[in-house]
Amino acid sequence: MKHRRVLLDGCSECHAPVVEMRHREATLFNPSTCRARLEANVRTSFCRADLRQDYDDYRLPESSPVLEVHRLLVDSEADGSTRGLLSLLQAAATGLRAAKAYDEIAELSGIPAEDLLGLFDDEQRIGVSAPGSSFAMAALVGAAYTLTRLEGRETRRIIRQATFARAPAFVPRDAGLAPGSPTELLSRWPKAPSRFQAHILAAHDQDFTVGQRVLWDTSPGFADTGPSYDPDQRFSHVPQALWPEWCSRLDVGGAVDTDTLSQALATAVRLNGSRGEWSDTGSAAIARVLRPNLLGSPEETDRILTGIGALARSVDDARDAVDYASRTDLPVDDLLQPNHWAQIAESIDMDPGSGRKRRNARRYLWQRLTATLASELDGDLAIGRTRADRAEYTDFRTRMTLEFQRALDAYATAFLRHHGCAEPVVWLPHVPADIEWPGPDILDLDLQRLYDMLANKIVVQHRLAVELHVSPRRVLRAIDAAPPSAGTPSTSLDWVAIIPPRDALTAWTENTSRDLR
Repeated sequence: MKHRRVLLDGCSECHAPVVEMRHREATLFNPSTCRARLEANVRTSFCRADLRQDYDDYRLPESSPVLEVHRLLVDSEADGSTRGLLSLLQAAATGLRAAKAYDEIAELSGIPAEDLLGLFDDEQRIGVSAPGSSFAMAALVGAAYTLTRLEGRETRRIIRQATFARAPAFVPRDAGLAPGSPTELLSRWPKAPSRFQAHILAAHDQDFTVGQRVLWDTSPGFADTGPSYDPDQRFSHVPQALWPEWCSRLDVGGAVDTDTLSQALATAVRLNGSRGEWSDTGSAAIARVLRPNLLGSPEETDRILTGIGALARSVDDARDAVDYASRTDLPVDDLLQPNHWAQIAESIDMDPGSGRKRRNARRYLWQRLTATLASELDGDLAIGRTRADRAEYTDFRTRMTLEFQRALDAYATAFLRHHGCAEPVVWLPHVPADIEWPGPDILDLDLQRLYDMLANKIVVQHRLAVELHVSPRRVLRAIDAAPPSAGTPSTSLDWVAIIPPRDALTAWTENTSRDLR
């Protein structure tokens, strides 16, 4: 490191190992010159290069990857990280050498390609032994170090080129490694650590199916921050219907209904990054739900999959995420009892209407609490009890007001506390603002015009959509996210006093009894 040189173990001219005299020699020779034979069968055909010359050509610049990785290896001895670093370097070096990517090795290591000619010998089992030349070994390790540190299209190009330059190994039929699959491609970079695996997969993102891209989380923008997949957490914290705000941003306007779109996107977020854990059923499930009419153009597909990956990471990192799976176990029959419904209606000066209106309010509130699909509501809340049931529920949601929603949320908060849940009524994962979403923001429409039409009793969903030049599902999403104010006075109710929280022991006993029943 002091002299910034790779220690040479051969002649700088012919690159052959230094020949030491171990027996009697009949001819005189200069021991400071190279005695390597240039022609195998000619006894006097020696190189004769001066071994004492100053090898300035091999002095490394301060920024050389070869010098940088050597310093890193020396430092890693002190902090005990040598094993992990060597595993990373070995995987990258093995892939480059197996692909015979000598030009790329020169490019990544900063050593001229002409200086490496003839230094890499072929071997039957790549990665078992080091190159015969220490100079070649230095270049190989320097290239491996650069490849595992750099990002961007050029690095992905080199990884992809090296992967396909290496012939695939024989795979038994029952091994489950289909040619070109993520598992098979990773096998060409043996024992690669998880972070480097993410870079390899990102380099091949364009070669995978949509299902593989979701399962293996191959979005290039997140190669360094792949999620640590936890199926229990993902299925608990990602609801059955994806959050409307993020569903809107992933909506490219395809011919699909709201429930199908939100369920498909929720399934993709749940399985994102699961890799081999769901390789059989997961890929088929994603292929069934993420159909072309949901994905749009290739550019839109790339943005959708990037957004799905961002949502998955946000859920994994969240410390205040709502446990939607547990919420579905709440006693739905206790939700919005008739006397409570009457109090809510009176507090906002609203006609409580018939039993159908209360049922629609219960449906709305249950969906708001659990993010359950409208088509999956069951029991007393199931849609389809009458021919006009679905239309009536849509009309109910279209007529939602700010005062009504706030009154329902206040009641829902007390309902959750009463059953031992301290979570908020509505929760959203935080996603970085620099994500280029394919769809619009949930309120990216003429909101004032929507309010004016609603105030004029124009509540037909299709007509609202036509007037606003948006899809009908965007209309309902906007009303749910920011309902218009009715302009009527309202009274706040002390729901904590009306529905007091139960102590933990009572809540546990009642929940256990209900589960046993």
